[in-house]
Amino acid sequence: GIADLAARNAPPTPRPAKRPAPLPAVPPSSSAAASKQSSGVQLVTSATNKTGFKGVYKLGSGATPYSAHVYRNGDQVVLGHFATAEEAARCYARTPEAKADLAVSAAPPVLFDGVELITSERSNSGFKCVCKLHNGATPYYAQVYRKGKNVILGRYATA
Repeated sequence: GIADLAARNAPPTPRPAKRPAPLPAVPPSSSAAASKQSSGVQLVTSATNKTGFKGVYKLGSGATPYSAHVYRNGDQVVLGHFATAEEAARCYARTPEAKADLAVSAAPPVLFDGVELITSERSNSGFKCVCKLHNGATPYYAQVYRKGKNVILGRYATA
């Protein structure tokens, strides 16, 4: 009857969002310079980030002003918003990206012709200031920023 017709025309009942399973805690590492312990999780610190933690940013002044982010396959992924920077850092510390950061900080530097190469999770080449454009003979280019301008240093066959 009328009740059945009303039920068919009613908007669907929203389903509760599935929460992802919590990530396992990061095992402690011997590199104390790159991280600090907090609640059994090794936090990844950053000397250049204003919050003091890699992947943690302060976005506002509300109840949850701190945000945790990672970069996966070149895309920024927001892990969540938190009341404190340490809470956001604990969330970041449980990600595979944080485990990789800790492994890199404990590893010896990558040298090429006596020059240390700086790796980057944001670059599609895997190295800081080196980008891949296409698949031609010289698909990679190196660039730096000087006095607010992008300066291309050259194009290369390999990263």
